Amino acid sequence: MKEAQASSQFSEENHLLLKLFFAFFALLALLGCLPPPPQEPFRKEEPPPVRLEKEIFPLTDDGNKKSLLTAIDKSLVFLEKKIAGGNSFRPLPGSFGSFFTPQKTLRTLKLFRDINFFSADQSELETKVNEKFLFIGRPDEDTGPPLLLTGYYEPLLEGSLEPGGEYRYPIFRRPDDLVEVRNGNSSNGNGKRNIGRLEKGELVPYYSREEIDTRGALLGKGYELAWLKDPWERFVLHIQGSGQIRIPGGKIFRVGFAGSNGRPYRGVGQYLVQLGCFPEEDLSLRRVREFIRENPERAEEILNQNERYIFFRAIESGEGPYGSLGVSLTAGRSIATDHTVYPQGALAYLIARQPVLNEGGKTIRKAPLRRFVLNQD
Repeated sequence: MKEAQASSQFSEENHLLLKLFFAFFALLALLGCLPPPPQEPFRKEEPPPVRLEKEIFPLTDDGNKKSLLTAIDKSLVFLEKKIAGGNSFRPLPGSFGSFFTPQKTLRTLKLFRDINFFSADQSELETKVNEKFLFIGRPDEDTGPPLLLTGYYEPLLEGSLEPGGEYRYPIFRRPDDLVEVRNGNSSNGNGKRNIGRLEKGELVPYYSREEIDTRGALLGKGYELAWLKDPWERFVLHIQGSGQIRIPGGKIFRVGFAGSNGRPYRGVGQYLVQLGCFPEEDLSLRRVREFIRENPERAEEILNQNERYIFFRAIESGEGPYGSLGVSLTAGRSIATDHTVYPQGALAYLIARQPVLNEGGKTIRKAPLRRFVLNQD
């Protein structure tokens, strides 16, 4: 969120309130369910955000105020550290991109927190927010692809701090040879961030999921944190970014996000839909798991489609789980987005629909969801 002007027509007192929309792209299903020829990883392009001319009403919030204020405080901690370190956001697309700075995002959050805390009622809150903030969203929000909103959680997995027996699938801490460099204006932290490793003095891409899990590129280097029973459960831990591991004896060992290999993310569920393994309307984490359980000989092929690899650290604190910003996430308030499009730690207003489940876990209807959220993962 940003306070500032993208051109002379914007007043310096205005703040930008990001209204997030995630695009859903349907992929053409192929006949049969056979691996396609090697191809470049699928990567959709998100349209640059633009200022929304209309006001956003009603600004109702179906969450509780305490969780919102807690999440705001977590973003403030992240932004204050970023500012103290002299770092900025990576350049964002669109005409507003160069104006999203940690300093302005920090001031925006502090102003919103005060307005939210001191407003006497919903009407006063709406009036002040629409007066003080600018709303930024997708240019095609009414005509573009529909919103895709998914939930994520902290899984509880069975594992061990020592390898052996059924515990054969390691998770790794951040490797010592993983480096990050920036191109462009590195003096203020701007510029494109490149992640890789040095080879003969040159930065090369870091090992892919296939190189790490199938070829053992990191084995024997002392980077192992724990070992799990199942490659699918390890993959789920990578998707969620943090989790709890119950080790023999019943003790819980918690791990959180410590970095990635910088490779592109590709959803393996979309890969299976593209192959025609099941229809798109059946796509879910549960359905992907079922397919892999039914076709164990294809597990490596499927999971390796996602080159992105996550590294972890042990979490001693009772807080958590932790997101990629290094702050603990707040249930129902923290969201994960592409940080090349939306600024880290920023405030957003989310409008969507959420499933209502019966006792058997089946969706029986969809209910409106409207709330303020923080971009923290």
